[in-house]
Amino acid sequence: RITLDFVNAMMPQCGETDLKELCFPRKDTSNPHITENRFPGGLRQLRRLSWLNVCPNYTISYSVETESPAPFAVNENTTELVVTAPLDREESESYRLLLVCTVRTEAVITKVETSLDVFVDDEDDNAPYMNGTDTADIVISFNRTAGGSFGTLSVFDRDLTPIIDRTHNKYVGTLLNIDPWVKETFDIKGTFSEKKAAQGGIRETVHDYHLVLKRNLYVTENRTLQLDYLVNDTTYPGLEGTVLLHFNVTILPVHIFFSNITHTFPLTRRASSYAQVGKVCVENCRQFDGFRIAYRLELPDKNVSADVLSCHSAVSIAQAPDEMWGLLYVNDTEELRRPECQDLQYLVVVKEQHTQMETSVQIQIILDNEVCSTKVGQESQPLLSCAENRRRGDCESARGLGTTTGRCQWRQGSDKGISKNYSTCSPDLRTCPDSVCDAVESKDASICPQDCTKKTVIGGHEPGLRNGIQAGHGTCYCYSEKCFCEKEDIDETMCDDMCKTIIATALLLSFIVSILLSSYFIHRYHKNSPKPPIASAEMTFRRPAQAYPISFPANNLRRGSQESIETDTFKIPEDPKWEFPRKNLVLGKTLGEGEFGKVVKATAFRLKGKAGYTTVAVKMLKENASHSELRDLLSEFTLLKQVNHPHVIKMYGACSQDGPLYLIVEYAKYGSLRNFLRESRKVGPSYMGRDANRNSSCLAGPLECY
Repeated sequence: RITLDFVNAMMPQCGETDLKELCFPRKDTSNPHITENRFPGGLRQLRRLSWLNVCPNYTISYSVETESPAPFAVNENTTELVVTAPLDREESESYRLLLVCTVRTEAVITKVETSLDVFVDDEDDNAPYMNGTDTADIVISFNRTAGGSFGTLSVFDRDLTPIIDRTHNKYVGTLLNIDPWVKETFDIKGTFSEKKAAQGGIRETVHDYHLVLKRNLYVTENRTLQLDYLVNDTTYPGLEGTVLLHFNVTILPVHIFFSNITHTFPLTRRASSYAQVGKVCVENCRQFDGFRIAYRLELPDKNVSADVLSCHSAVSIAQAPDEMWGLLYVNDTEELRRPECQDLQYLVVVKEQHTQMETSVQIQIILDNEVCSTKVGQESQPLLSCAENRRRGDCESARGLGTTTGRCQWRQGSDKGISKNYSTCSPDLRTCPDSVCDAVESKDASICPQDCTKKTVIGGHEPGLRNGIQAGHGTCYCYSEKCFCEKEDIDETMCDDMCKTIIATALLLSFIVSILLSSYFIHRYHKNSPKPPIASAEMTFRRPAQAYPISFPANNLRRGSQESIETDTFKIPEDPKWEFPRKNLVLGKTLGEGEFGKVVKATAFRLKGKAGYTTVAVKMLKENASHSELRDLLSEFTLLKQVNHPHVIKMYGACSQDGPLYLIVEYAKYGSLRNFLRESRKVGPSYMGRDANRNSSCLAGPLECY
């Protein structure tokens, strides 16, 4: 099919013609593909045939440049790019060509360049080969399930295998064994993938063949056989398109037995219903697959009295359909608490369901000698789920289903986002939560909903694989209808009596040492200092001695109290421990004023890491304060850092950078002590006495509280 396009236009003048358009066709921008092993010939016309006689005074020639030798050239007579030799994809999958067009005129020589990628398509011209052994030795023992895959043999082919177009490199495999038992038991499954060869980095195909069981094998099956599998590349034209694979298979019988003669488990009489006593498992039971074994409890001596038989109803055994072990659990708490019921002995019998093969082991459950004194009516009350308790104190004092000691157990988690180690209340931390809803927990949804719930979970969490909570945020707790995972805001006391005693003793000793040290330093201060000590929060406006490092400009002399200060001339060192972001502080009304300072009510956001807003008082200087008043305020700032007493106004922080100095202190809600006593006791100012210390905190006006 030939398409002709007619363009109604005049040929442009040679001087106005784009040289790149003159050298290379504008529309032909695709990259060509060449199938390997083809005869040499033309690949692409570089210059339009209709333009060959345009601009006769131009001399146009072409050349091909490549990074490595390549079978490409340009026919100068036809200006056609040609392939000079057959291509081999296994040597190179693509070639990057640089086409150079040289235009010569009387005045100048111009070169125009363009790149071209040539891709080599594959055909089936290579036979399959083995890069190693053609034999696989396979032993089938505990895993005997249908669909199980055993052993791998790899066949290599330097050709590619298309995923969609299967017209070439098509592989067919044939199992050569004619034994009917082999054909109904085994199959060979093949898969293929691409990889780059170690030498050259050229893509090739790897075919992997696996031995697959078509049915479950009986535990008594015991035989050795060899399977031969012929792989044929049906599209390879030569005679070497086949490879023979060998699978040497050994099937071993499964012996079901216990490694120990007896097993002993301790059990307290306080345990509640569904409390797990222990686990019994035959040797290698966790590796079993493809057959089923069942556990049951029997009495060693069947000729026992009814009373002994009743005692043995205290414990039972459970097994999940997909599990190969049995779980011992408390079945009857009334029999468990009877003093007449002493150590219990059972026989655990295991049977393979197809061959009826049996084995057994003796177990002994040791009961403690503690006599359970249950309050009247307490035993008849239904037990709740331990998971309903949100707090540690409530959890450890509660009774619940599945508790091994009669009381629930608390697991303290981490506070770092959604974690598998979330806080929760459990009947038995050995088994709940462990992300597995076992045979005992599945008997009642209230035992361990953390592992077994199928209901809605509200809050930050990750669901389990089948059910339950895999990971949670904060504390996870569950009710009958749904579960919750959320951060607990209430701080609980997580300390026992011994811990409390140690902390109280340490605090007392610290207090005594603090008093002794304070007395010593105050005594030395009075002894060595000629100045009177600063005794109250009023000291900000009494100008104490400078105790804070400040730097002034050289020409900045001491000014009077009426001169305003420029805070930009001061360089106050920043104390990261006490510095508070100025943007988180919102100033309010003025609580009181002095000669050069004032106290305002304010709100601080996220003060000391506390969420939300906190009401505080802020001490600051007036605009007419001088350098000496600023020194006084800084001295108080330094002193308040060292004071921590319940009867002294606390300092929370300061804003010392990028603005005026603010001291953030505790807000006195009821104002001065004197006014508060007047209002509370309805007495006059004379009640305070003439000699009352006017420097005491919060005695006079609002300003003196700070």
